Amino acid sequence: MTLDEMYDELDLYGFDDFEDSQKLTLLNEAYFDIVTREPWPFLEATTTITVPDGVSQITNNANVSPQVTNLNAVLSFIDTTNGVVMMPERGDTIEKNYKVNNVNTYPEFYYFVGEEMFIYPATDGQTVYRLYYTRIPSAATTTSDTFLIPARHHSIIVYGALVKAFLVNDDPQAAAFQNMFEQRYQQMRNDLWLNQYDRTERIHVLTDGYDWSY
Repeated sequence: MTLDEMYDELDLYGFDDFEDSQKLTLLNEAYFDIVTREPWPFLEATTTITVPDGVSQITNNANVSPQVTNLNAVLSFIDTTNGVVMMPERGDTIEKNYKVNNVNTYPEFYYFVGEEMFIYPATDGQTVYRLYYTRIPSAATTTSDTFLIPARHHSIIVYGALVKAFLVNDDPQAAAFQNMFEQRYQQMRNDLWLNQYDRTERIHVLTDGYDWSY
């Protein structure tokens, strides 16, 4: 659905007196309510980045090519130059357990300070990484109405906006549309989280080093 189509649908429910800018605000609020609930498959992206020698900051760094500016969460991070699967670690652990002890090896950890991603230690020579991550979605504007939610599920954005619009008017119909929104949300979950049916279920046997016999 385009923004104009969403505006028209809001009008059908009696909100033709709302300005388009107000409708856009409600649609964006509903959109972010949806996409921030779960690490949706439609948020996933991959990129191959080149990091020059001596660099530790990965995101929002002009020296990294291409720049990574919309990273929300890491799913996989691999040093393809040296064949290393980078391991996640807490930033404070890096500070206390690694930097203090002056560990000096090739980069093998990544961590976050605020919303920025770093590696430890810094690169030793130009290094290529493959980053698999979830993106930070962008708000729709009057010139860009691209929603990451698949088009077949765009109606849920309208339902979410209607809930907010009815609440603005202190209309009791907000509760009914909240139920419609949640039902539509579950339909979207069922559709998007299972995209293959070609294997039977398996039982995985887990082993460990403990002897559980008594």
